[in-house]
Amino acid sequence: MLRKGIPNEVYHSEPALNRSVADKMLTTCPLKVKYEMEKPSPSTPALLNGGHIHSGVLEPHLTDSEYGCKPLEIDGNSSRTNAYKELFAEMQDANPSKRWIAESDYNNNKEVIASVLEHPLAHEIHSNSEGMIEHTGFYDLAGTACKVRPDYYEKNGRVVDLKTTQDASEKGFLKSIRQFNYIFQAAWYFTGLRAMGEEPKQFVFLVVEKSPPYATSCYALDNTDIEREIPRVFKACKLWGECLKTDIWPGYGDDIKTIQLSLNNNSRLSISDIAKKFKVGRSFVYKIIKKHQVETRSLGNRKTIDMADFARAIRWENEGKKL
Repeated sequence: MLRKGIPNEVYHSEPALNRSVADKMLTTCPLKVKYEMEKPSPSTPALLNGGHIHSGVLEPHLTDSEYGCKPLEIDGNSSRTNAYKELFAEMQDANPSKRWIAESDYNNNKEVIASVLEHPLAHEIHSNSEGMIEHTGFYDLAGTACKVRPDYYEKNGRVVDLKTTQDASEKGFLKSIRQFNYIFQAAWYFTGLRAMGEEPKQFVFLVVEKSPPYATSCYALDNTDIEREIPRVFKACKLWGECLKTDIWPGYGDDIKTIQLSLNNNSRLSISDIAKKFKVGRSFVYKIIKKHQVETRSLGNRKTIDMADFARAIRWENEGKKL
């Protein structure tokens, strides 16, 4: 079940597998994941600003205790002086849990927060007494301890995730979805919530631009796209569990891979074209892709598969084999 009252730092300190690490297990390689766990990078201004905005939108009652504006001067001393550094160190010691943000970023974040809070979905989030903001869940998936912390979840099955972006237009955010693999995030949340007995039905992004006029927008992912991504969630969990068990963290592999630069590849067809070519339904195509792990590639807005790969998978299916 989802639990409230678990601080963000406690959530992150738990060793269970989270969405971002699971994603990296598949999009980079386990060797890099292990290295980053052993030698974590310091928090970047972008992450700090993102945390401030999330707190201001979702948990405004905690924002002032979690984040502070780093002063340009203290008692007339500029940040370049030793006196400033000593006084600021005292401020940090007096507020050990507070994260300090440069004044320009802090003020910009406040504008972003104000814009988001004007959105009808934000009003709905804060007016729903049964909604769950920043609740945490721990569960087991494919023999692996996992965790999830949706920005907002309500019992009617809607998951809401707050995102900051440079371009909140439909075209601009679609690019972000692909670049940052947000479809995997949605599949991770759906899978985790189901493992805890919940019934997620819709994944929604509340999106705000990080520069004036701080335009906002709201987008829902197609559930069919989310369901197609769920096998990769299980794959990441199994790979993580195997790496923990064996302490073997593979890199990119030693075999020679062929990289195709041309998008004009006549052997690759869209899902619909493959279904027509082989005279089968689209649902059957997806079944074969999932069962026999047929590689798919995105060319423009289309998900494509190689005709030879699909023909081979059809042969395996008819022979009762499985990859």
